[in-house]
Amino acid sequence: MIYAVLAAKDKQVFENMETVFQPYPVDMQRTDTGKSVLELISQAMDQGKKMDLVITDETLTDMTGRDLVEQVTMTSPMTSCAAVSRLSADEFHEAYEGYGVLMQLPPAPDAESGEKLVAILKKLNLL
Repeated sequence: MIYAVLAAKDKQVFENMETVFQPYPVDMQRTDTGKSVLELISQAMDQGKKMDLVITDETLTDMTGRDLVEQVTMTSPMTSCAAVSRLSADEFHEAYEGYGVLMQLPPAPDAESGEKLVAILKKLNLL
């Protein structure tokens, strides 16, 4: 079982991608704030677990996706992240360099984006 959280202001952002995870042992939670993602990570740590994956939209209710990735990396460096971004590949690399982001997701990620993320998670033995 892996523990994951989807962070987005709009619940529908990850709707098409989320179905890809159904066949796998994933405990997927949803939230719209970076603060609650960090609280979920803290709660998991208090229970002797780890949040394995954070998937964030570009903008949350209280911060940007990039700010969340930065805070997740500082709080729980072993938590993997994927982030929605409209930046070009080069701009994304520059903005997220050093944070170990697994992949850049397009706005409104679809099932194909989800499959690519699943493939990466399998290579990392998370799925």
